[in-house]
Amino acid sequence: MRFRWLLLLPSLLSVFLFSAAAQARELLSWRFDSNQNRLVFTTDVGVQPKAQLIANPSRVVIDLPGISLRRSVTQPQKGGIREIRVGQINAETTRIVVELAPGYTLDPQQVKFRGATPTQWSVDFPTPQRVAPSLLPPGRPPANTPSNDRSSSISIPPLLGLPSPVSNSGQVATIQAVELANNGTQLLIRADRGVRATSTWDPRENAYRITIPSARLADQVRGPQLNASSPLSGVRIRQQDSRTVVLLVQPTTGVQIGELNQLNEQLLALQLQPSRPVIPPIGSINVPPPLRTTPILPPSQTPLPSSLPRVPNGRVVVMVDPGHGGPDPGAIGIGGLQEKGIVMSISQQVASLLEQQGVQAVLTRTGDSDLDLEPRVAMAERMNANLFVSIHANAISMSRPDINGLETYYYSGPSSGRLAKTIHNSILQGVDVQDRGVRTARFYVLRRTSMPSVLIEVGFVTGRDDAVKLSNPTYQNQMAQAIARGILQYLQQNSQTS
Repeated sequence: MRFRWLLLLPSLLSVFLFSAAAQARELLSWRFDSNQNRLVFTTDVGVQPKAQLIANPSRVVIDLPGISLRRSVTQPQKGGIREIRVGQINAETTRIVVELAPGYTLDPQQVKFRGATPTQWSVDFPTPQRVAPSLLPPGRPPANTPSNDRSSSISIPPLLGLPSPVSNSGQVATIQAVELANNGTQLLIRADRGVRATSTWDPRENAYRITIPSARLADQVRGPQLNASSPLSGVRIRQQDSRTVVLLVQPTTGVQIGELNQLNEQLLALQLQPSRPVIPPIGSINVPPPLRTTPILPPSQTPLPSSLPRVPNGRVVVMVDPGHGGPDPGAIGIGGLQEKGIVMSISQQVASLLEQQGVQAVLTRTGDSDLDLEPRVAMAERMNANLFVSIHANAISMSRPDINGLETYYYSGPSSGRLAKTIHNSILQGVDVQDRGVRTARFYVLRRTSMPSVLIEVGFVTGRDDAVKLSNPTYQNQMAQAIARGILQYLQQNSQTS
C-alpha cells in the first residue's frame, strides 16, 4: 500500500493519527413507506431527533445526535419526494434527508414526529405540493425538465455516492489534484477522466473518509496548502490498492463537513461550512419527546417482577415483532377483524410494559407498514437481542367459528422451548382463552434467529369467542400484560440458572 501525505499541521499530528474512535450508538434500521409518506427508524439507544426544512433544494433534514451509521444508503422515490438519503455528517450525528422533487414543497408544520419509545420513531409527511415556476429555488430546473448536466440537479450528501464507474476502455482514472477553492469553502478533487466516490465519517481515523474506486494517484499530485486559518487541519491521501484511492479529511474546530458533490464527470467537491448552517431553514419542525404509554395493571393481576436479570453485556434486549402490516392485513376474521391491527396494539403495550421494567424493547415495526420476514430477523441479529417474540392472530375457515384458542410455537432448542412454555402458561393464568398447546413449527422468524424465539397466536379472528375478545381493547391490554409477565419470568428464571 502506497501512502502520500499532502499536508498535516504538526501541532495536530498526534490527534489526527491516534484519536480514539467515537462511541456513538447506531441507527439499527430505517424504511420509508411511499404509500403513506411515512419514515420509520429505530436506534439501539434513546435519541431526540432534530428536524428542519431547508431550501435549495427543498428537503427535510433530520439529525440524530449521538447516533452513528454502519452503511450509507440512498433510496430513489417517485412523485413529490425525490429520494431519501441516510448518512453520517460527523462523528456524533447521523442525518436523514428527505429531498423533494424539483417544483415541490411542503408545510413543515404538517410533518409529524411520533416516538413510540425513545428508540423507535415514525415521521409522517404531508403530500408534497407543486409550486409556481416563479417560486422555484434558483439553480434547480422545474419538474420533468430534461437536463444534460446531472450534477446541476443531484448532489451527493455525506456518506453517499454514485455507483462506481468503469470506463468503456476499462482504464483507471488518475487523481491529479486535491485543493481548496472558493475561499476555503470547498475541497476539490480533480481527475483526468470520469470518477465517482462514496464517503463516510471514519471514527477510527477521526476523519471524513472519501473512497474513489477505479482510480490511482498521479506521480506529482498536488495537495492543499494548509495554515492556521485553513478550514482543514489535515488531509491524508493514499493508494489503498491498485484501483482505489482514499482521502482522509479532518476539519478544524468550527468547520463542518458538508455534502460531497459531483460538479462534473472529472471533478468532485467536498463542501466545507461553519458549524452553523449558512442557509437558514425555511421552517422549523417540531419534534415532541417520545411517548411513554404505561398501561396500568388491574389490581387482580400479579405485579410484574420488580427486578430483572443482567445479561453479559449489561442490558436485556427483547425484539417484539408485530406480524404483517401495511398492505398485508394478515388474517381477516369475523366482521372484517384484521390481524395486523390487533397484534400491533398488543405488541406496543408489551414493549411499553417491558420498558417500564427496565428492559429495552424494540418493535420490528412501529406503525401500519409492511416488513418482510428477513428484515425482522436481521434487526434482532443486529441488535444482539436476548429474545425474539413474534405476535400473531390465527385464522381458519369462516365455517369453523367453533375453533378458538391460544397457540405458542417455537422451532428448536431447550431455551426456546422454555420461553414458549413460560409465556404460554402466563397467558393461560392471566387471560380467559382456550389452551391449544405449545407446538413446534418451521416459521422463518423462528428458524433464522439465533436467540430464543417464539411465535404467539393470541387467538382466532375467525373464532366465535376469540373474535369478540380480540376486538376489545381491555382484552388486548390483558393479553399484553400476560405476555410481558411471561417474558420477565423467563428472564428471571434464566438468570437464576445461568
